[in-house]
Amino acid sequence: MLVCLTATVGYAQEVLVENGKIIIDASAIPNTRVKKARATDGNNITRGTNTATNISSVVSDDKVYYKFELSRERFTGFWLFAVNRCRNLTDDGGGWRLPTYKEAALIYILWPELTKAGLTDVAGGTGTDAGGDGTTLPYVTYDDNGTIQRVDKRRTGNYYRCIRDLD
Repeated sequence: MLVCLTATVGYAQEVLVENGKIIIDASAIPNTRVKKARATDGNNITRGTNTATNISSVVSDDKVYYKFELSRERFTGFWLFAVNRCRNLTDDGGGWRLPTYKEAALIYILWPELTKAGLTDVAGGTGTDAGGDGTTLPYVTYDDNGTIQRVDKRRTGNYYRCIRDLD
């Protein structure tokens, strides 16, 4: 998955600043225009059902949303807390959610451009030790082959940043 996202970095994805909002345009990679779920029936241990109505499902992670805004604030806590905090965020009219795995990876990959656009702290696509230095991907663990395995939802030190699907 990272190979797919990184193969086109530099010309496929674009970081935009529009009216003070920081946006990722991911329309040049496999994307969807169907708005992502904002809730989950999973918990801090399991993903829950594998349907598009569950933000943590494999189905929901199939493709990134084609264009999304990033919140300026990042915060820490358990994963389920983060899902609900983003879902309940009312800034600029609401509609916020936690990124999917692939969207978090894209945030991490584009972190140097996002910091130039004005974001601060760690990437917070969700995770720990993710300062955009190229050494860690937010909240994701790897196997020995470098394949993304899972989010460590049980850690309280995970950093999160909400996103919002744009039309």
